[in-house]
Amino acid sequence: MLQHLGMDLRALALPADDAPQTRFDTGDLFAEVRRLCAEVRDAHLRTLLLGLLDDPELGPAFRAAPAAKTIHHAWVGGLCEHTLSVLQLGWRVCDHYPRLDRDLVTAGCLLHDFGKVRELAMTADGFTYTDEGRLVGHIVLACQLIHERAGRIPGFPRELTMHLVHLVASHHGLLEHGSPKEPQTLEALVVHALDELDSRIAAFGAIFERDATPGSFTSYQRLYDRHLFKLPSWNGEPPAPDPRRFCGPGLYEDSG
Repeated sequence: MLQHLGMDLRALALPADDAPQTRFDTGDLFAEVRRLCAEVRDAHLRTLLLGLLDDPELGPAFRAAPAAKTIHHAWVGGLCEHTLSVLQLGWRVCDHYPRLDRDLVTAGCLLHDFGKVRELAMTADGFTYTDEGRLVGHIVLACQLIHERAGRIPGFPRELTMHLVHLVASHHGLLEHGSPKEPQTLEALVVHALDELDSRIAAFGAIFERDATPGSFTSYQRLYDRHLFKLPSWNGEPPAPDPRRFCGPGLYEDSG
């Protein structure tokens, strides 16, 4: 059933136990992603998002897929972990900027990488691209899914479909980074920025873990064209546990 998506763990040449895994329970990750999507107010949009997550093929593939081949969240469950992290960031940003449409931000956070359930596969040599992933890519695959699923929902607004596609099509930010479009709405700007933030922090963390170069800096990282400072803090000491949290209304929130 999931084999054509490249993510049927029962049929993999590489046993699931030997594959890199998220440190979180994928069931818990998925449940929280679904809970936030179920909070979407627009009935058409909520139906589309939950329909993707509850799909008997796409849902399990989403839980198992990596978020990337090598750079960030490149492990089983990585896509679900990355998506939830971006969703949580998105909700926090919506708290600070009430002008944002929380429904659209939620949708963009879920959909931006959803095409990776068909773009990436696992083999005995690790994660690789499917033929569909190489020829089409996750951005176009997600846009196709949006059009397909929206077309099944009676009365789904054409304008809403257009904005959802834009969220996905612009989430890489720049044309030279693979985006068919650059962000033209506030929500698209937010989705791009948070995806970039979460993926970059995860990528840096992975570099720090595997880099064995003596001293304070990593070896030269060709992808980023620089060395990275890898110590846990300015003085080399891990930060102490920090119970501080921001509380109260944000600067732009109407406090009455």
